[in-house]
Amino acid sequence: MLMEETRKIIEDLSRMYMDAVNSRNVTTITQFYTKKPKFLPRGGDIPRFGPLPNNRWSEEYIGTYWQSVFQVTGGSFKYIQPMLDIEVLDDVAYEIGVYDLRMSNNEDEIEEGTYFILWQKENEQWKIAVHILNSMSHPKWGNSTFHPM
Repeated sequence: MLMEETRKIIEDLSRMYMDAVNSRNVTTITQFYTKKPKFLPRGGDIPRFGPLPNNRWSEEYIGTYWQSVFQVTGGSFKYIQPMLDIEVLDDVAYEIGVYDLRMSNNEDEIEEGTYFILWQKENEQWKIAVHILNSMSHPKWGNSTFHPM
């Protein structure tokens, strides 16, 4: 029963995370992560939109990443992250699924891919310890300043 309860908690947290991204609330987004999260979008490296914080394993780094995405897309996007599988392993759980980033004004796809999230308890709360976005498409960021590091 405990595993089912944990699975439900992770499902709820995942939906809340997606809502936070769609509402472009950087403060709320970063609160989902542990104090030293590992965040690896797009096949293992973070795109450079501009100056990034020195500590890549920080909530600040993740906040800067999402704030840059919001600026590049003009804030007009929809992030969809349906879960395919959640597995609970005692004090950690992992979630695997697909994600889709689209312009909300015309439904044009910006990027799609798969994701992996490792959840772990920090101060009795489930938090994201590792988050990997693995793009299955070439991100279509238009004429932005997007380029890989």
